[in-house]
Amino acid sequence: MSVGTDRVPGMGKGLSPAQRRALTESDRATGRLSARPQVCAALTTAGLATPYGRSGHHYLTAEGLRVRAALAAEAQSVAHPGGGFGVDGGTGAAPGGGFVADDGTREVAPSGGGPGRSAEVAAAWEGLLRIRALLMDGATDLPAPWERERCVHAIALALEANGCPPAHGDSPASPGYTVTPSPYPDTARITWSPESAAARALPRVARLLAPYGWQSTHHRTRASFPYLLTTPHR
Repeated sequence: MSVGTDRVPGMGKGLSPAQRRALTESDRATGRLSARPQVCAALTTAGLATPYGRSGHHYLTAEGLRVRAALAAEAQSVAHPGGGFGVDGGTGAAPGGGFVADDGTREVAPSGGGPGRSAEVAAAWEGLLRIRALLMDGATDLPAPWERERCVHAIALALEANGCPPAHGDSPASPGYTVTPSPYPDTARITWSPESAAARALPRVARLLAPYGWQSTHHRTRASFPYLLTTPHR
């Protein structure tokens, strides 16, 4: 059974939020679903999934894989119709000159500044919240699937959009955060400059991120400098 665009315009409508979430959260390599049995059954009826093997696990069909890709493209266009968020998973640089989250490393400089930058950040943040609502039954307090895969960019955007300054050198006159990848999956490392203020600032950073579905644990380096490891809330 094929699901045409008359039933699923934009490849997203005609499916319930739970069904869309099941598609977008399916295993990227195998297409295996981890949703509730009722959701898997509905996707099977729609021709988007099929049970396989004695275990009865459900996997996306070719049509399901196509709809999953279309949902990802739709979410990207909702986020930023002019060019996207910048979702390369590292620095946050967008191919083709889209939005760049300021992770504080200065490896990729965000374009513009002042009021123009503030408006750009606000638009990107609003788009991200719309993606969350689209994919997660209207909820905006947990990261969307793509955020989990690109947590450095997503966390940097959350911080910048909520008034937390990015670092611009280790100077008391320009305090701020730096977000970098960690050795652990789906985890970012957050530090604060200047280091002398980190012990006071990082707990505030963790509290700022918590309502948006990011949980942080506090750590110290061998030299006793504090940092956070931040992951999506499970």
